Amino acid sequence: MKRKLCLILLSFLCVATTFGQTRTVSGRVVSDSASQPISGVSVTLKGTKTTTVTGNNGGYSIAVPDKGAVLVFSSVGYSANEVSVGQRSTVNVTLNTASNAMNEVVVIGYQAVRRRDLLASASTLGSKDIKDVPLNNTAEVLQGRLAGVQITMSEGAPGADAIINVRGRGSITQTSEPLYVVDGVPTDNALSLLNPQDIESINVLKDAASTAIYGSRGANGVVVITTKGGRNTNGKTVVAYNGFVGVQKLAQEIPMMNAYEFVRYQWERAQWLADSSITRYVGSNLKWDSVNSFKNYPTYDWQDRTMGANALQSSHNVSVSGGNASTTYNLSLTANKQQGILINSDLERKNLNFRLDHKASDRFRFGFNTRYTDQLVRGAGTSDVGGAGSNRLRQYTRYKPLILPGEEEDAYDPVLDLNNAGNGFNVLNPILLANAETRRRYSTQLNLNGYFQFNILNNLSFRSTAAYNITRTRNQSFDDTLTNNAKSNNKQPLILLNNTESVQITNSNVLTYSNTSLFRSKNSLTVLVGQEIQKTTNSASIQDIRYFPIGITADKAFNNLQLAAASTAAYPQPVASSTQVPTALASFFSTVDYNYDQRYLAKFTFRADGTSIFSQKNTWGYFPSGALAWRISREKFFSSKSISDLKLRFSYGTSGNNRITPFSYRTQYTAPSNVGYGLNGALVGVFTPSNLGNENLKWESQVAQNLGLDVTLFKGRLTATVDAYSNKSKDLLLNQTIPSSTGYTTQFQNIGATQNRGVELQLSGIIVSKKDFSYSANFNISFNKNRITSLGPNTQILRNSGWFSGSNFPADYVLRVGEEVGAMYGYVNDGFYTMNDFTASPFSNANYPQYNTQYMLKKGVVNAASILANPLQPGSPKFKDLNGDGKIDPDNDRTIIGHAQPKFYGGFGQTLTYKGFDLSVFANFVYGNDVFNANKLEYGSAYGSQVNMLKLDNDRWQMIDNNGNSIQKVVTISGTQYILGVDSTTMAGVNSNAKIWFPSTSVNGFYSQSYAVEKGSYIRISNVTLGYNLPKSLISKIKISSFRIYATVNNLATITGYTGYDPDASTRRSDPTTPGVDYAAYPRARTYVAGVNVTF
Repeated sequence: MKRKLCLILLSFLCVATTFGQTRTVSGRVVSDSASQPISGVSVTLKGTKTTTVTGNNGGYSIAVPDKGAVLVFSSVGYSANEVSVGQRSTVNVTLNTASNAMNEVVVIGYQAVRRRDLLASASTLGSKDIKDVPLNNTAEVLQGRLAGVQITMSEGAPGADAIINVRGRGSITQTSEPLYVVDGVPTDNALSLLNPQDIESINVLKDAASTAIYGSRGANGVVVITTKGGRNTNGKTVVAYNGFVGVQKLAQEIPMMNAYEFVRYQWERAQWLADSSITRYVGSNLKWDSVNSFKNYPTYDWQDRTMGANALQSSHNVSVSGGNASTTYNLSLTANKQQGILINSDLERKNLNFRLDHKASDRFRFGFNTRYTDQLVRGAGTSDVGGAGSNRLRQYTRYKPLILPGEEEDAYDPVLDLNNAGNGFNVLNPILLANAETRRRYSTQLNLNGYFQFNILNNLSFRSTAAYNITRTRNQSFDDTLTNNAKSNNKQPLILLNNTESVQITNSNVLTYSNTSLFRSKNSLTVLVGQEIQKTTNSASIQDIRYFPIGITADKAFNNLQLAAASTAAYPQPVASSTQVPTALASFFSTVDYNYDQRYLAKFTFRADGTSIFSQKNTWGYFPSGALAWRISREKFFSSKSISDLKLRFSYGTSGNNRITPFSYRTQYTAPSNVGYGLNGALVGVFTPSNLGNENLKWESQVAQNLGLDVTLFKGRLTATVDAYSNKSKDLLLNQTIPSSTGYTTQFQNIGATQNRGVELQLSGIIVSKKDFSYSANFNISFNKNRITSLGPNTQILRNSGWFSGSNFPADYVLRVGEEVGAMYGYVNDGFYTMNDFTASPFSNANYPQYNTQYMLKKGVVNAASILANPLQPGSPKFKDLNGDGKIDPDNDRTIIGHAQPKFYGGFGQTLTYKGFDLSVFANFVYGNDVFNANKLEYGSAYGSQVNMLKLDNDRWQMIDNNGNSIQKVVTISGTQYILGVDSTTMAGVNSNAKIWFPSTSVNGFYSQSYAVEKGSYIRISNVTLGYNLPKSLISKIKISSFRIYATVNNLATITGYTGYDPDASTRRSDPTTPGVDYAAYPRARTYVAGVNVTF
């Protein structure tokens, strides 16, 4: 009996031993996106409570039974994956990214995190979001698609720069351009030279929780761009071609007078000013019937002739990519060509992008990226700097709208040109001018960067990145004899050569500790410690070479500088100048990320920056930040079937702005190119002080607060993000007036302060998702209120945008405490003077028999005579008397007349797919801003004879009756000025339908006034794309994996009340204090495109 019991007990022990036999399985978990390791993945033995999580390198180790083990891999943002272990000891797993906007990876401050885990405020776009926007300008592609990011296209020229503000303007006088970080390396001119098709993702970091890690460069926001890399294709090579061709058309014209209206006005002007130039149109007999004969005369549309052609554009991109579990690569080649809608303007750009990533072992990986861009922009455009002297748009709109008998289209008209040396307001035949000016801008950029990463331990890694960036530009300008520049220089051709070079070397070293199961619990901790150095050398040279032989071509002049005449006392050659500015930046930074159970999250960042651009006492700046988040949806008390994720977050911190003129703390000296003293007939350069140094200059800094809410509903089909923020900027640089006893008039000082407050909303959702049909939509809107809180000892500072300089135009913008940057300043229009404003008395004079009445301004009527360029009379512009003293004067009757910054802006898009078809529509909008339409002021002026005017001036106050007879004139008799006219009943009858004043005949008539300020609000259907994917059953036979054809219209329609070419313009881009000026902006085109996407 005892023997049997022992046998039974032994059997149970054997069975127990058998069931208790286990072994260890290990492996690595990576994502389907570039095979990146995933930390924090739960690895569970199915049917048990045995679990572990992956470490920083995606590695794990778990005990499993000898037979029948199944592991479940799960992580937020990825689809769960069950894997049978079998007899394997190593199980590597790839997790597929779940279809959810909150699972997008956001690259921030030397880290990459899922949006779901983000504590910061960031706007994100992926390559899939911009694939349906076939444009060559990356900034234009992004416009309206990112909450909190306002992008204004300065104009529509090929290669035009964009003005980008993140959460409003923080600085006042310095740039508010954000910092661009491409593949982990700070890069200048990133958007202007980067090909949109090479972009994998764009993350715009907006609050201190994300920007403080960039320290002195983060106050204006940070744009983090990741270029496309390779993917694990199991060793297969993937070749893709993406290309499109299209035509561009002028979207709309500025309405100008036709041939008859133009000649009729010339008659009227001649009657008023006794101008004999009218004889070229009506003959010497001066008969009114000759004017009427032009009613059927053909109008020559110079806008259509110079900007109305079908401008071609094309883009061809070929990429070769692939890889395996250890190595991935991507090679991309792009060639873009874009003709401008303006004659003799175009762009050519070539891009090369190569990226390779290699995992040498589980502990060591490295990679490098090479980008090269070669770009050429040709064409003088519509204005060099947006100023009156270089306004070429004037030629295309104001040149006489008719070709007289015997004239050729490209005929030189000496009467219109006036042959005045350097007269900036001359008009010249637009075709002649376009051929007389040559402008070329060559740009090359080479970016070399590489990294290596060493996983010291499972939870500890070291990464080092080094980069070398060099950007060169060569600007070549040639002016033939017909141009104003040549006329100012002995009527001989001249050239201007302006070359710049920027060399930047960067090295960063980062040590990261990450433990997603700290103390084998739900605690997760990541600590990052890093150091970065950056050295930048900016060089520039200018050569202004004059007096080339008449008849020389642009190419010959550029290649034979010695052909210019030698410098003489009468005609000295300007002295060439050059500069070289080296700067250095050293940084130390650290970040601590902590979360408990994905429920309570915290992030603390600190960065110290030392820079050479300030004096020793202000070399270092310190920038801390902190962020907290609470995932409410993880709480036990929270129960909702519709809300799958709900997170509340708050951040507070500081960042700086060092993007100011280097070494402003020093007194600097310059050698002007045309100043010096004569020696042996040559001009010898001298150095003159350009500023008074200030050793107390320091960083502009910003304190930012952000409160945000992230919501995911309906199992990830709808996501919403709301942010409210307050950014306070201080120590802003202003040019402060100082006592003249110093020998200077102004000095840079840190005395300004601003505040930006706003709210942002981002929505995206998959509304319908069926087998053959889907419908998704996205929407974003941003509200921002900018306010100047301090100007030091000043309450306001007047600013001149510079589009026109004159004694009667002292300022058109103002910086004022309590107002926003970009406040427009001037007189308030009050219509025009009518007959009711004057008393009439009989008049008789043999020299003026046609006039029988003298007019005098009534007492009590506001008198604007002191500012008017022409004598005050019926039909003169009228302004509001703001201080009630009965007269208009600059000191008391100018006020704020407009605001350049919008109340809100945003965009909304929709995408529909049905079987193989896809349709996407995107629109962007801006509301509440004003545009200073300086074109309207100039083109509605009659400062010169025989220049055309705006169509709306047909409704002007008339100086002639319907038979061409003069009914009003200002004369001087014996030193006394008289306003004469026919009887008041006739004058009032002729002008009963007048809507605008009689145009000024002087350039001094360009008053800054509310008439020029127009509402800039608009809604633009910016992109409509219809595509079709060919069936795989058809294309697989020829070894093509995907083939899509599409048609796109860009800038389809714009709904706006603005009367200019486009409300999205800001031509005074060199001065941040005067945004929103539209003067001679290159018109924006409408584009029709057809393209293909092919993958082999």
